[in-house]
Amino acid sequence: MKKNTIVILLILTSIVVVPVFSADQSTDSGVEFEVGLYPSVGNGLTMQGLEIAVKNIGDTTAHNVTLIDLNIEGNVLYNNREAAWYRDVEPGHTLINSPYSLLLGFGIFKATITVTCDEGITGTGTGNGLILGALILVP
Repeated sequence: MKKNTIVILLILTSIVVVPVFSADQSTDSGVEFEVGLYPSVGNGLTMQGLEIAVKNIGDTTAHNVTLIDLNIEGNVLYNNREAAWYRDVEPGHTLINSPYSLLLGFGIFKATITVTCDEGITGTGTGNGLILGALILVP
């Protein structure tokens, strides 16, 4: 029984294709974002909701970076709370933060994340994961 459960989980996670970071924005200010889901606890296993990684790949500091949209598609019951990050991200650094959300469900999901900053730059990224009840796996 335990072996069957492990095999099923391995098959389901191998189906999930994850672009961990993707960039989608235009920039004239020197700020540029890579946005995606962060595989927390080193192996992607978490019961804390999602963790989002926002990396500034530009050459100037992004001021007051905040999450403006988080869209979850898939078999997920979703309860999003306000994410008031408002943190500066230096060039080459990554902000890893949670939108303080609770996710419950069963199956594969896709998250689309949009962030912005005071410089007017918007970054959008996607990530996939597997959810089993409150347990979330982000490869």
